[in-house]
Amino acid sequence: MKKNLILVLIFFSSCSLLAQTGGDGLRMKESFWGVKFYNDNTLIRPKEVLNLMKADEEAYATFKKAKSNYDAAQVFGAIGGFMIGWPLGTAIGGGDPQWGLAAGGVGVLLLSIPLNNAFLKHSRDALRIYNKDLGSASARPTSVEVLPYGTGAKLVIRF
Repeated sequence: MKKNLILVLIFFSSCSLLAQTGGDGLRMKESFWGVKFYNDNTLIRPKEVLNLMKADEEAYATFKKAKSNYDAAQVFGAIGGFMIGWPLGTAIGGGDPQWGLAAGGVGVLLLSIPLNNAFLKHSRDALRIYNKDLGSASARPTSVEVLPYGTGAKLVIRF
């Protein structure tokens, strides 16, 4: 009986010890819908990430490049989306759409893709530099996600 009680106590105490985590530092979570930044499990905007990185000059300079790419990608994406959406709305409304405008919108929208990729690359680099003192586990935490894939779903485990 005492052995069972001791085993149960050890089990529950080890579970609670494994569940406790310290500050994660800055981390980035990528998804289909965009990127989210977290500071100790609190959601923050890229502008706030830039302010936090002022203490580390190298990380600040790298994330400043990322932020400028992010801002440009947002502008090109919005303009391209408008240029595509206007003719589509006209077509749905029964008017005569200007498909040349939509084609131009696709071109402008395509400009935002390399800018977004540069943002992701520089963001990862800046977070790695900023979190180097915290250890590699906080820079890239393990995550398990179920994502849409074709007509089904896929299980993605990142570590």
